[in-house]
Amino acid sequence: MPKPKTAVQFVARARQAMGAEKGWTFAVSGSESAAVQGQAPSGAGYAATVHRTNDPEAVEQKGTITTSKGENKPELVYVVGGIGHVKEGAEEWKKGALSDPGIADVVEDPVAALEAFAAYAKSAEVSRVGAGGADVRLRVTGSGWTLPDARKRPALKKAAREVEPTLAQLRKAGVTATDSQVTLKSFVETWDLDAAQGYRVTSHRFAFTFLVPYRGGDIRVSQDVRAENRGVYSGSVALPSGAE
Repeated sequence: MPKPKTAVQFVARARQAMGAEKGWTFAVSGSESAAVQGQAPSGAGYAATVHRTNDPEAVEQKGTITTSKGENKPELVYVVGGIGHVKEGAEEWKKGALSDPGIADVVEDPVAALEAFAAYAKSAEVSRVGAGGADVRLRVTGSGWTLPDARKRPALKKAAREVEPTLAQLRKAGVTATDSQVTLKSFVETWDLDAAQGYRVTSHRFAFTFLVPYRGGDIRVSQDVRAENRGVYSGSVALPSGAE
């Protein structure tokens, strides 16, 4: 098989490699924050172990949300039969289709993210990383787009969707900036691929910062999520009792 050269070809090989095993385990970590210049940011951190199976496609995600005040809250997320099930702390289970932003925003599924990335992989920059430059990094960046424009660009649709809940909270608190005044300061998505293992995914990063005008300055709304591949998962995923 000829060696891939373009970003699209590397993604095709990565998808093939990730689909060749029964499932995968990922360590996911992330943070999100809203910060006004000169003030301490408010936000939360997140850490989870994710099991993702391929046949059938399913996700089991067990994590902990840590607030900026140091409070911890467990979170359980399952995707079975195309339906997401979410439980935070002592709250009741919520469920919905993955087309529901309230469900999609909490699901961390690097295999599905790779499938989505294929739609805009042609815009990725290819570089060599690792010992001797044997491995591959695919990188997409962006900046300067207004929020309405970001919604129209395949690479930025997810970032535009995931900033919405924070914008809603800010507007409830009195921030009057319109969508067209919200701008993307920075966006980066990277995929690291292991050449020795058929270009399987070793890590994924998705990060962005939007600027929201406020009182002559800006509120910086940021998110940074990373997933590390911890190897093949041979188990299965099933909904726990009470999740239906």
